[in-house]
Amino acid sequence: MSKFTTQELDLASDPTVLLIKYRMMEKVWDFLEEMQGEIRQQLRPLHGRLPKELNITQGKISKGENYKRLPYMMLDFPAFFTKEDILAFRIMFYWGHFISATFHLQGRFLKEFGNLLIDNFKNAKNIYFCVNSSPWEYHYKSNNYVLLNELSSHEVNDHLQNTNFIKLSIKFPVGEMPHITEEIKSFLKDGLKVIQTK
Repeated sequence: MSKFTTQELDLASDPTVLLIKYRMMEKVWDFLEEMQGEIRQQLRPLHGRLPKELNITQGKISKGENYKRLPYMMLDFPAFFTKEDILAFRIMFYWGHFISATFHLQGRFLKEFGNLLIDNFKNAKNIYFCVNSSPWEYHYKSNNYVLLNELSSHEVNDHLQNTNFIKLSIKFPVGEMPHITEEIKSFLKDGLKVIQTK
């Protein structure tokens, strides 16, 4: 028979924990919907100048319960995904860890805009560069994300030669979520300056 700890039994006896979690995830959804509205306004003046594949009118909010055993929620907007080609801006809430915003370029979008995006952010102090061989990890351990300004050009080029994607990201503690809208919008604006076709 399984042995339960006192902590486990106490938590399982208290419905408040899951009720708070449910309420929190509802509010995160509201936050991402508000961010979608803010981003939509930001994109409107860029109509016709961004890659035509990008959906600049409607984002997608998705959620799950088990990224490394914890709940998450994310907004992809603007975004375009195929198996080979990706151009996406993703805002992610990860329970107990962070809220992040990430540019993900893959395939032909990497070839067209990747170096421009890296050069655009190379002197920033808070931009993380994904060094993983997989684009589908989101944690900020050193085997996944390293501050871009701490990497040499040689290290960045090695990644570009060995993978077909880049991810550039900023992150905030969960507790700062009510105050990060402008920083996320600024990050998006700075990146979109170089992701333009006209």
